Amino acid sequence: MTGRSPLDHSVGTQSMVRLLGTWRAGGPAYEELARGIRRLVADGRLPMQSRVPAERHLASELGVSRNTITAAYERLREEGYLDSRQGSGTWTTLPDRPA
Repeated sequence: MTGRSPLDHSVGTQSMVRLLGTWRAGGPAYEELARGIRRLVADGRLPMQSRVPAERHLASELGVSRNTITAAYERLREEGYLDSRQGSGTWTTLPDRPA
């Protein structure tokens, strides 16, 4: 947790789905989803400090279980691409770079 709070920008569920495009290629769904979101953050299509869709809403739109979204978001939090605070949501960030 970085202590930063999200800005007013949110990525809507349908926008996220549109940005992801065809994200499934045959591997574990949570890994493929994490890879797709990581790419969107890294190339700037998901702006920094943008709130991402709630797990339940994204799961419904993508037609996957909420556990898939939870696992993908957790992977991205571990890697430093997402940050979360209970009651505040989840937003994009970039991993800390070594000095």
